[in-house]
Amino acid sequence: MSKGNVKRHKMEVRESREADIPAVARRYYDTVHRVNARDYSAQQIEAWAPGVANESFWLERFKRYRVFVAEQAGVATGFAEFATTGHIDCFYMHHAWQRQGVGFRLMERREREARKRMLPGLFPDVSITARPFFEKMGFRVVREQTKRYRGVGFDQTSMAKRLASRAYRHVLVSENDWARAHLFA
Repeated sequence: MSKGNVKRHKMEVRESREADIPAVARRYYDTVHRVNARDYSAQQIEAWAPGVANESFWLERFKRYRVFVAEQAGVATGFAEFATTGHIDCFYMHHAWQRQGVGFRLMERREREARKRMLPGLFPDVSITARPFFEKMGFRVVREQTKRYRGVGFDQTSMAKRLASRAYRHVLVSENDWARAHLFA
């Protein structure tokens, strides 16, 4: 997609619908295999996304998270999952729409929703590939870590971004104590 196409078609960031599941499933798989593959081995990519996940997998995720979809010219150009605690899980952009504002718009929407809920901050575990984007968006490194997924280790970075004052630190749930400690350090 050329930048001219991006400017010609208005981007909408909206709540997901069940009808988005096929596009979200494809976006996840394609992004891992076409974008994250530059930073991870073939073994890691295969463990991360061995195939396009079925509808029931994504339907469960849609129930657990608020999912926002970026859509432009009828194409789901990206999606982002947001837990009510401030945890960011999935954040994937169409390979042809990388570096064209899709991630920025999704993050902008996520931050707006977090502020409405008076959450003190946001905290993702990000891939090597995504780390520069999150740093650009104001997140800071909490710790480097290796997580195992389907028996394969992945280097990731836990990050956090403070959105509110110390007065709201109690909002995070106890499972996210590490984030609370780093958001208000």
